[in-house]
Amino acid sequence: MTRTLMPAALLALLLVLLAPVPALADTGLGMPGVTEAQAWIVEDSTGRVLAESNADAAFAPASITKVMTAMVALDAGLPMDTEVAMPAHPEDGWEAAQVAGYAVGETSTLEDMLEVLLVYSANDVGYAIAEKVAGSQGAFADLMNEKAAEIGMTRTTFKNPHGLEEDGHESCARDLALMGRYALTHYPFIARMVRTRSVTVPVNGEQRTFYSTDELMPVYSPLIGIKTGKVEAGTTFLGAARKDGLTLYTCVLGCVTDWGRFEDTRAMMEWAFDGATRLTLADPDRTLETLPFAYRFGFSVSVRAQAAVTGLLWPDGTECSYARAALSSDQLGIPGEPAGACLWRQGDRIVGACAYVVDPAVSPDAAWSSDPAAPPLPLQRKAA
Repeated sequence: MTRTLMPAALLALLLVLLAPVPALADTGLGMPGVTEAQAWIVEDSTGRVLAESNADAAFAPASITKVMTAMVALDAGLPMDTEVAMPAHPEDGWEAAQVAGYAVGETSTLEDMLEVLLVYSANDVGYAIAEKVAGSQGAFADLMNEKAAEIGMTRTTFKNPHGLEEDGHESCARDLALMGRYALTHYPFIARMVRTRSVTVPVNGEQRTFYSTDELMPVYSPLIGIKTGKVEAGTTFLGAARKDGLTLYTCVLGCVTDWGRFEDTRAMMEWAFDGATRLTLADPDRTLETLPFAYRFGFSVSVRAQAAVTGLLWPDGTECSYARAALSSDQLGIPGEPAGACLWRQGDRIVGACAYVVDPAVSPDAAWSSDPAAPPLPLQRKAA
């Protein structure tokens, strides 16, 4: 049986190696082909900026705001089955606003409303959640700004929970990329919902299906979220993507068209993925080391990676290293049993990880077979 998790016994493994890998030279990748965004940034999972332009300029974040709304609502600690009633919301500025269409006074669960908020970007839902959690829009905005300060968003001021344009409601690409990274790494609910293509929930007594506003996800497989936005000042997109151990966070602000925000996002992501160096970190067909075979004295058995692992290294000169834990060389090797693990890093970023196992193809029964027709064992006789 293939093991996918390391058992407690691995806690006893000895860390035998922490070695530097030669740093990669700067390859002069230039800049990504952004065509519409007035401000943009692309970072890795540690917040290291790979490229940026005008990233600190103030822009309307539009419905990217709803990521912070969801975080604050989840922080409030209300049970997900809490009933939330739809309050009356202002008419000014809401003429073309995207809404779920709950009737005033209609109730739904907090969970359903958060799903519609993040997938369909419904403004009326954001309004209702704010009223339920904080009692008023202003009080909820205060909580949003407290959360923004807590996570390091120094150039952001929230005035409402939905992102409709309002004087002073502004952020920047750098702050929003930070918010996206924080949301996906600290809030599993948000991470799951921003990858969801549609949700079906009861609205006014009838089941309604709401489809995601993220049009890039169906056509770009590395994408893992997270939020669209659109206001009179331009379209926006806060994005995240993952490929071969490299996770990217991007933000584009002030785009001209709906699709332009997605095209600019994809251009940044592909620029980063294509510019990184792909390395094979672990190969299950290669013997890492050998151990004494537990079922036949004088023979040894191979230790191999459990699966192939590749990783992407960013060519900016940041030093790379790996740490490997392994069984001591005199411990007996039992086929299929864990034999160690390895973790590769570039700076603070995890590039890849793998588990090592004693070759599971070796059969204890075959080791004792006297049948001359039996296939040869993948064992080595230890030198005397």
